[in-house]
Amino acid sequence: MAAVPPAVVFALTPGSLNSNDIINLDSKAGRDLFNKATAPLAIPFDGSSKNIHLFQNQLLRRAESAGWNSGTGNILTIPDARGDNRNIITEYGCVTDTLITTAATIYIDTQTRQAQNNAMMVECLQASITEGCFYKVSNEENKYTINQTKSAALFFKLLMAKAIIDTRATTYQFRADLSSLDTYMANIGSNIELFNLHVKNSREGLKARGETVDDLILKLFTGYKAAADSKFVEYIENKEEYYLDENDLDADELMRLALNKYCMRKLNSEWGAPSIEQEQITALSSELQKLKENKSKNNGTPRKAQDRKQNSSSNKSGDKEWAWKKIPPAEGEPESREMKGRLYHWCIGHQAWTLHKPSDCRLPTDSNGSEAKTATSKTGTTTSYKEALQTIMSVIENDEEDTVDEE
Repeated sequence: MAAVPPAVVFALTPGSLNSNDIINLDSKAGRDLFNKATAPLAIPFDGSSKNIHLFQNQLLRRAESAGWNSGTGNILTIPDARGDNRNIITEYGCVTDTLITTAATIYIDTQTRQAQNNAMMVECLQASITEGCFYKVSNEENKYTINQTKSAALFFKLLMAKAIIDTRATTYQFRADLSSLDTYMANIGSNIELFNLHVKNSREGLKARGETVDDLILKLFTGYKAAADSKFVEYIENKEEYYLDENDLDADELMRLALNKYCMRKLNSEWGAPSIEQEQITALSSELQKLKENKSKNNGTPRKAQDRKQNSSSNKSGDKEWAWKKIPPAEGEPESREMKGRLYHWCIGHQAWTLHKPSDCRLPTDSNGSEAKTATSKTGTTTSYKEALQTIMSVIENDEEDTVDEE
């Protein structure tokens, strides 16, 4: 009769198999587990704050495969001051060095799975930092050593402290970063990949200190709408309307969709498409340049020195002669007047007496007839574009009317 094979013990990873038992390092299975657990992470940590999120993700995956967070061998869960359990990798800011030392002292120098896991995690961490990062902590071994044994949790905490100065101001800065995402978008040239990384690092920084961001998705909408691509902004505004209509959409999904849209437009060489207002500014700027060039040519016609002197003199007197054009009519006075055989009208847009009627003014105005300075278009164009349009159009119109006045 054939022997019945032993029952297979189910486990998701080798490290979580018999996670309560000591690893037999004299066996091939034990040595294989040790070698895989202590191998360097794929991307070494350079000690900079921008790469903390990547370092955490890699270390969490290693911890799960090696069983550092399983059973009685768990060395990652540490109680905070209130007794709530915290994961040292993702919530390192919620536990002090004293609390970590208290938890680690229980298994340091013992013949337990926790002691083995601690040794493996220390080896992994030391093999997964760059030379520059190593020099930051090389002279502070006493800060992560207990009874001449290195503590993995204390070592990780020290690495985080070197990457980010952990103070109350740090939490404030993370929140400030998330509240000024529109400014950050402009500073990075509308690079959505860098933008998303910045958001994730700030959010993880707050999470590590036990803080949350309840309105992150609203801050994301503000930031994305500052991107210099009109079609992308229109896409984000549609998503914002979708969200405000009480449909399901969270911050992570929005970041994924925004990144996909950015990558597609970059791939098709469409990223950075100007808005309608920007195109108008370009066209009007070109028209203004032509006017300046024509005026420059006219002023450059050779004349006698006496003619130039007389012209200079007449310009000075002309400035005084036309000063009345900037004086608005008093209350109750008519807003049209005849001067030197020409009919002038007070233009609200130009804030001057002009030959055109207010209804014919080409400057953008609001529903009350006053100059529109605060409106924002559906494509997310900021006030600066409208102000630029107003300035250019005003210069063009004034130049044209001044030419008529001088004739």
